[in-house]
Amino acid sequence: MVYKSKQTWKDLIDKKPHVGITRRDLLSRGLATGFLTLGLPRILMSSIAEAALSCPPVTRTPGGIAQIYAQGGPTMGARFIGDDQASLMNATMAANYGITGTNLLRLGPNLVIDTTSPFGATLLQGPPGFPGGAAAWQTSVLNKCSAGGHRGPFNLDDGAGANTGLMGGASPFKASQMGKDILIGVNNQVANWAKGLPSGSISGNNLTSAGLGSLLTMSPNPNGLVTSQTMTDATNASLDLATALGSVLNNSNRNGSATLSSNAGCAFYGNSTLATPNFGQSLFTPSNITQLTTNVTVASLTAAEQAQLAAYYQSAAGVIGGVIHELGGRDYHGQSPQNVIAPADIEEARSLVMFLAACYSAGSKGAFLYFSNGQAIASGVQAVPATIGGTAVTVNAPVAKGDAGGSYNAGLIIFFDPAGSPPSATMTGTINSSGNAQMSASVGNSANAVAGLYLSAYKWLNGGTIPANALTAMNITNAAQYTVY
Repeated sequence: MVYKSKQTWKDLIDKKPHVGITRRDLLSRGLATGFLTLGLPRILMSSIAEAALSCPPVTRTPGGIAQIYAQGGPTMGARFIGDDQASLMNATMAANYGITGTNLLRLGPNLVIDTTSPFGATLLQGPPGFPGGAAAWQTSVLNKCSAGGHRGPFNLDDGAGANTGLMGGASPFKASQMGKDILIGVNNQVANWAKGLPSGSISGNNLTSAGLGSLLTMSPNPNGLVTSQTMTDATNASLDLATALGSVLNNSNRNGSATLSSNAGCAFYGNSTLATPNFGQSLFTPSNITQLTTNVTVASLTAAEQAQLAAYYQSAAGVIGGVIHELGGRDYHGQSPQNVIAPADIEEARSLVMFLAACYSAGSKGAFLYFSNGQAIASGVQAVPATIGGTAVTVNAPVAKGDAGGSYNAGLIIFFDPAGSPPSATMTGTINSSGNAQMSASVGNSANAVAGLYLSAYKWLNGGTIPANALTAMNITNAAQYTVY
């Protein structure tokens, strides 16, 4: 006998026992799409209404840091000398340094130049268009500088000292908005502790506002599709999704999830600014910076000087860390005082003028470091015609006759304080009656000297405290041994 009963479609497809399905199967059969279709919009609306990303202000340490590394052995005595050297000045010392020795001028408490040297004359002239001219420049800027340094350790002339780590860096030891330094024409080795520091680098031949701007602009930008607005929209969408799915993924019980989401969102919002096509160039075009155009006739500067002025300003304003500039061709012995030595000395002094003008315009402190490997000894000076900032002048250029690493070489740092109270810095080592330098036993070598002068720069801009991460990076436990104030 066959028993028949009425069956539904469910009975026909149902199997016994029931076959289980995995979570992946469940999602593939519509749970995910159903949730996204029906539930996500409501969660998004509520999360957008409830959650607002709060980004902390960008940390900046105002104050400019810059360095020139003059590669090849110039006559360093024709740049800056200390107050104690000036008091010892005699004809032999002056001839060895390549200055007259009779036209000395003190700037600030302990910084001395020869006013007729190419370097000194350029420094005194100041930038074009400075309110009040050269006299106001000296009063408002130069007399608010002091100097320190380590005499003696930079005694390897020419190629022997080229790759001994005579360049450092500012980031991350000096906090900045972009978190990186600008390297210009850096080809030789930097200090061991400076290797791998965040930076953007260009060649010296590309020292223009556009060249520097390319370092801080998002690239590539495909036909304008990546814009500030699209970056912002994408960031908003990502944050909304993260908030919406947070409850599904149980983020509230995951350590650090909220911080991670916030930090990622704030970072992407920062990239919205970078996506502006002219962001980088706007930073390094001084004619767009009112604080600079108020104090400098920008149009009178060369393209390289304009780029330096803007880069130094952004360092002083805390947008970038520091600016490290290597200059080659400074092997002076046997070179023409008129065609080689005077133009190079003027170029370096103009860089310092741009730095001081930038710090003054930003109302910020500054620290300018000046190193070279070795030094040429001179046999006096030669009066030569020169052009400084478009003005024809006659200067007393050094007559360099040969290498002289031990005569007078030093790593120098120039401090600037817009308030007029630069630190009472010192010069280590001693000087004899011929102008020769004897290195201080407490310093020992150029690596310690470079580290100490960079620590001095950080300390000056950081209100008298050396950042702990800098000491760790340099493996220095007794910073007072190498710092100069």
